[in-house]
Formats: sequence, structure tokens, C-alpha cells
Amino acid sequence: MANRFWARLTLVALILANLYSLKSVWLGSIVGLFLLLNYGRLAGRLIFPNADRFFQAAFGALTFIGANSIILWISFYLYGINTLVFSSALIATCLTVELCLRRSDKPNNDTAKFNFWHNLKIFVFDLKPKSALVIYFALITINFVQLFFARTDDAISSPWNLLPKSFFYLFIAATLCLIMILLKNKLHRLSLLLVVLHFFLFSSVALIVYKIGYGYDPFLHLAAMKEILIKGFILPKTLYYIGDYSLIIFLHYLTRPPLEFLNQALLPFSFALFFPTSIYYGLTKGLGFEKNYTLIATLAGLFLPISYFIATTPQGLTNLLVLIIIFLSLINKNELSKFFLLFLCFITITIHPLYGVPITLFVLFLTGSELKNIVYKRITQISTALIGTIIFPALFISNSWLNGFKINLHFPDWNFFANQIFITKTYFNFVPDLFHSIGFNLKLFYLGIALFGLILIFKHKSFQHYRTYLFASIILFINYFLTKSTLDFTFSTNQNELQFMARIFELALYFFLPIFLFLIYNFIKHNFEHSNNFLGKLFSVSALVSALAISLYFSYPIKDNYKDSQEYNVTSADISAVHFIAEYAPTDFIVLGNQMLAAAAINEFGFKNYYHGNFYYSIPDAKQDNLYQFYENMVFDAPNRDFAVKAMRLAGVNQAFFVVSDYWSNSKNIVTLAKSTADSWQSIENGKNTILLYKERPIDK
Repeated sequence: MANRFWARLTLVALILANLYSLKSVWLGSIVGLFLLLNYGRLAGRLIFPNADRFFQAAFGALTFIGANSIILWISFYLYGINTLVFSSALIATCLTVELCLRRSDKPNNDTAKFNFWHNLKIFVFDLKPKSALVIYFALITINFVQLFFARTDDAISSPWNLLPKSFFYLFIAATLCLIMILLKNKLHRLSLLLVVLHFFLFSSVALIVYKIGYGYDPFLHLAAMKEILIKGFILPKTLYYIGDYSLIIFLHYLTRPPLEFLNQALLPFSFALFFPTSIYYGLTKGLGFEKNYTLIATLAGLFLPISYFIATTPQGLTNLLVLIIIFLSLINKNELSKFFLLFLCFITITIHPLYGVPITLFVLFLTGSELKNIVYKRITQISTALIGTIIFPALFISNSWLNGFKINLHFPDWNFFANQIFITKTYFNFVPDLFHSIGFNLKLFYLGIALFGLILIFKHKSFQHYRTYLFASIILFINYFLTKSTLDFTFSTNQNELQFMARIFELALYFFLPIFLFLIYNFIKHNFEHSNNFLGKLFSVSALVSALAISLYFSYPIKDNYKDSQEYNVTSADISAVHFIAEYAPTDFIVLGNQMLAAAAINEFGFKNYYHGNFYYSIPDAKQDNLYQFYENMVFDAPNRDFAVKAMRLAGVNQAFFVVSDYWSNSKNIVTLAKSTADSWQSIENGKNTILLYKERPIDK
């Protein structure tokens, strides 16, 4: 016991030495990982004494990281975040675990002997089928190799346009091998790790293919974290996102990899580890499902596209925590306390309170249902349900009032019910038409399957286990309809308003997952328990594998004959362009360019300049007077000098750069016309970006 204590103390000392002096990424990563494993396992043993070691280690580590994140979050508002705060938080959490361990009367497993060769022998003999496992690793390895070969810093409209068609064939074959392993293998924790690996393949496509990074929001959050690392804080000190920043900054100080890597990789890794693990333990520990069939049903958790989890954002982390809470809440209170769920809720609130508060109400409802006093029980349940029914409109209105945003109320408009429900496009090519019809309507199919699952639940007389999740989903759908039909987000763009609505709808879908997986589990179990039911087995496996392939395809940007997501990425040419502009025009200037160019500027220079409330790079904004409208005029109308002059006058500067990317439609004609009206121009990386300079002349006044 004493030797292990000093070994852990040495890990803490190495982390601090590396933080202040050595600054080695490799040392920090290795030692930081060992420290997380050790203190995660110990924290897990204290919090989840009846769980197995894998659960203790995984969710103990989550608890350890979350506790440190909360300390940094509190410090951000009271003081700031720096290396001293990190060191104090790390030492405090480690000492707390050590003190609780010494006072605990639970048996100390640290002293138990571990016979490596005996366990290896059991592992080798119990591992079945070995050939399928070898084939699976070969196929999954080729999939990852294909992703790395597709890695690029050029503009791409979809990762699928870079990858060979064999990627999906190999993915389907690997999934079939995995299902065979999950059916036969007795080592369930190894099977769970294989499921985690499969989930990571699902969530890591953008992480691997997009060399500089995927999306727009991650660059904004990265710039905010960089400023916190420099100053210790960022102004204004908002009530949201800081929990995300404190968590990533803690991991950065602990392990020392570049902040850019952590910001890209955290959510894809966390999703792959915690989502399937939560499903597996929730269904087996909470509902008593058989492990082999549960592991296969866990794969169906990927039925919904996972677009929220392919890049690290506060919303994505919030959604992941919601999923974890939903499935862990299935576990009996004797094995997992509701206080742990409330702890996860608090982390969620520190990241995104607009979505953390509703999930907290859900856990409070569950907590109230366990009260022995019937009066308190009813009061808690009724009050949380009533508040939950209007929570999103109330939170949006409160947030707009606190931040001075304009939001309008109106009488319910039911016209949105007239929107097309089933989306389809046909080119009279059966297989692609069917593939895309299912993909466009995956959420509709999901709801239909969940409805059949609900019918089966009533048939099995198991409704009491699922009613809370059904009611929570209904309450969130009510919030969705109320918010969509009565609120106008005049402070945001139409695209952002659609995103607000989509996020509420997504949360409502999450609460249907236990019901959805109940049907999948029973369908798989029924077909495979009857050895003569070959057609049933074939259909169930084919349906599951096909659904996963479709979901994978629709989780990422698409550009094909059926859909154009129009989602481009920050490129090396964008980085070169913003540096060229910064060197060419050190005085005040504005830049009229697409959103990804602004992301590149924020990534390189932070939130450097604002002119009359406008960021100096054009960004889509709901305000009537904003620079982005002039960029759109230049691109969609004509690159007229008058638009550039009006933009300069709006910002109060006398220089404007107009940047045209070659992947935009009609870019050659736009550049040709713009050259005739600009004062000068410069081509970047063989025309990938063309920079045109406009200066206000006396004749323009």
C-alpha cells in the first residue's frame, strides 16, 4: 500500500516538473495517462464499489477529470486559470482520493496479486473465434490506413470524395466480423473494447482526414482557450462554454500535447469510449440484458448520424454527457448513486447551461421518484415535469434578456407542420435511390422503430422501466414545438436558429434510445436463440450492418448527386492568405471572405480587431449592417467596387481585401471581373485563393 502511494506521488511530481520545467509532450502524455488510470481506478473503486474494474477505471477517470475541471471553472470566475491553479487543483484532487481511500472500509484491491501468465492463458483459451478477430483487426487497420492516406489540408466538400469505395466495403466486412465475435466471445470486456474501437472508426473520420481541422466553431473555441492560456481569462466572462475550456486546458496542462490536437481529438475519443460503455452497462446492469446480445445492440446506438461528435464543441460534449446520464440512470441506485448523475449534470451546466439545466431536471425527477415520503415525491416529480415542459423557451428568453439579445414572441404558428416529412430524391437507380432515401429519413425510421419498441415494452409488461424516458422525450418535443412556433431569434442568423431547434429535437431523440435499443436487443436475441432461423439471422445482421453504413455516410458532409452539404474546411491556402494580408497591411483594414477564412484568421491571430461592432473578417451575422452582406454582394451579385467602398465606410477604414477561393462556383469569372475594379491583387498557392485589394480613393467619397 505504502509503495503504491509513493509511486502515485512520484507521478504527480513528474507532472508538475514537466509542467514548469521539462515541457515534454511524450513524458507528459505517458505520465499523465498513468496518473489518470491510477487515480481514476481509485476514485472509481470509492464511488462504484460494486462495479467491475473497467467501469471503475473509465468512469472514475471521468470523475477525476470532471472534478479538476470544476475547480478550474470556479477559479475562472473568481480569479483566473493558470499553472498555479492547475497545480493546486491536481494536488487537491489527488490528496482527496488518497484520504478517502485510507478512511474507506472497502477492501483494498491494490494488494491483490495479479498472476499475469495465468490470466494470459485464460485469455488465449477463452478467446473465440480467433480467426474472426484476426480478420477484424486486419480490416479495421486497412480502414484507418485509408483515412490517413486521404488526409489533406486542401478544401474538400466531403471526405467520401477522397476515400476509395473499398472503404465502405471493408467497413461492412469488419462490422460483420465484429458481430460474429460479439456473439461467440466469452471475454465480454474485450468485446466491449472492440466495440469502442468500432465507435472510434465511426467518430474519427473528420479528425484524421481534415489535417488543419473540421468545422467553424472549433476554431472560435480554440482561440478563446489560447487567450485564457495567455491571460488567465477571457472577457466577457460568459456563463457558458467555460466548462469546456477548463476541461481541455486541464488535460493540456496534465499531458502537454498541443491545444489544437486536444481540441480536435477530445470529443471523438470520448464519444467512442463513454457512449458504448454507458449503453452496455446501462442495459446489462440496469435492465439485466444478456451481455453478448447487448454488445450487438450497442452497435445500434450508431443508428442516428453522429455529426455532433465528430469535432469537439461545447454542444457536442453536452450531448455526450446527456447520453451518458440517460444510460447510467438505468442502473440501480444501490450500484450507482443519483449523486454521481447530478455531478455529471453539474459538469454539463458548466459547459452549456441552456442544455445542462433540462438534463438536471430529468435527474431531479429520477431522484424524487426514489423518495420514501409520498408527498415530497409527488411535489418533486410534478414540479420538475411542469418546469421541464417550458424550460427551453424560458431559458432562451432569460438568456436573451441577460445578454441584451433581441427575441420576439408571437402567437403559435402551426405552418411548420406542413413541412415535408418524408424526404426523397430519385434518379431511377434503385440502390443509390434507396440508400439516400433511408439516409435522408434516418430519424423518421428511428422514431418508427422506437414506436414498435414501445409496443413490445407494453407486451412484455416492462413499461415501468421506460416510462420516465418516454415522458422526458415527450416533454422535450413539447419544448421543441413551443420554441419553434412562438419565438423569433432576431439576434441570430436563420442558420443558427435552425441549429437551436435541431439541438432540442436531437435531445428529444436521445431519450428514445433505451426504447429503441430494447427492440433491437429483443429482435437480435429472438433470431439468434433459434438456431434454425437462418433467414431471421440474415435479415437482422444485414439490416444492422446496412443501417450503420448509411449512418456513417450521413454523419459527415456529403457532395453527390443527391445532396451537397456545402461544408468546406480551413485550408493551408486560407492560412497563407491571412498571413499574407497581415504582413501586407499592418494598419487598419477589413477582409471580405468566406466563413472559413475568418476561422483561419481567428486560429492564427485570435479576436484581433473589431470595427464598429464588426469583426475585421466578414462573418455571417443577423445584424442588418454587417460586413458579410457585402461579401455576399461581391460574390453573388458582382464584384463591384461600390460594395467594397460601402464596407470600408461601415467599418471606418480605408482598406478592404476581397478574397475568392477557387472551390466556389463561378470563381474564375468573379476573379476576372474583380481584377478590373481592384487596386491590386495577389494569387496564393497557385490560385487556390485570390486576394484583391481595394483602397478608398478621393473619387469614391
